[in-house]
Amino acid sequence: MQVFQSDGVRALAVLLVAVAGAATVVTTRTQAEAESATVAVLYTIINMTERTADRQTCPLDLESARARIEAGYIGSSFQLEYSPLADGPDVLLHELSAAAPGDREVAGQACTWTIRVSYQGQSLTRQSRAAPMQTPASLGMMISDTAPLLTTSTR
Repeated sequence: MQVFQSDGVRALAVLLVAVAGAATVVTTRTQAEAESATVAVLYTIINMTERTADRQTCPLDLESARARIEAGYIGSSFQLEYSPLADGPDVLLHELSAAAPGDREVAGQACTWTIRVSYQGQSLTRQSRAAPMQTPASLGMMISDTAPLLTTSTR
């Protein structure tokens, strides 16, 4: 106990406690800043294809569509969270509709997809072609076009 009566030992103990406290504050602040830098965005995908023949010839592979959308945002400040039932202006909405090749066209030709992405009242529409039974490749490429919808709305 005589060790703690020394001013040097008490000063050293106070210094160690202060350093440990400062390290905790810095670590906590860094984690909070990292979490606040990532913006969570809820998104959904809706197949708007109305005709049964078009749905059969050009089915929407939901898993592939989700993978392409989410891959496009990897490394961005947005963390996408999928919900099949999400609705409202704060949901990144992907509406996809397909039109099968016509009867006069050669069998096996590409399906025409219309892709509309909406977020907080802003929208972007693109068309794409894909082989029957395949998800349109432009879904992943649209990410660079749709990112400004999120960026301007989340600031």
